[in-house]
Amino acid sequence: MEAVLYRIDERLIHGQVMVAWQAKTGANTVVIVDEVAAHDAFMQQVYQLAAPSNIKVEVAEVQQFREMMQHEDGKHAIILFKGPMEAWEALHEGVAVGELIVGNVATTPQRKKYTKYAYLSEEEKEKLADLQRLGWKVNMQLLPDDAKSEFKR
Repeated sequence: MEAVLYRIDERLIHGQVMVAWQAKTGANTVVIVDEVAAHDAFMQQVYQLAAPSNIKVEVAEVQQFREMMQHEDGKHAIILFKGPMEAWEALHEGVAVGELIVGNVATTPQRKKYTKYAYLSEEEKEKLADLQRLGWKVNMQLLPDDAKSEFKR
């Protein structure tokens, strides 16, 4: 599988991802890396129904995702994570470094505003900084035509 986009977006599959990012990347697959959803058949159906009919949706645990990345199978995938912690868990080892785009991350009591669309806790900032130390380019970007801004701890 070839990852054409690694993206953090709490909303996972929604119009913005499916229309704008899919058109930009040419993806034919979306892989949601989420330990809970990987065991929830109902949510997997919801994600598939939320995607256009020409896009295959897969939901994987971290280890399954790492194994998927080792296979040449013709899939061009958008890899989605709910938040920075999930991205760090999946990407900090066993996956070739690349670029991680941080999109929508909603507010919580632990998070503070980082951009107009992303709220991050100190622990989440540290995990993103750790990915940068490992060679990942971490950028903030909501839509493909928006300017990227580099994540800075």
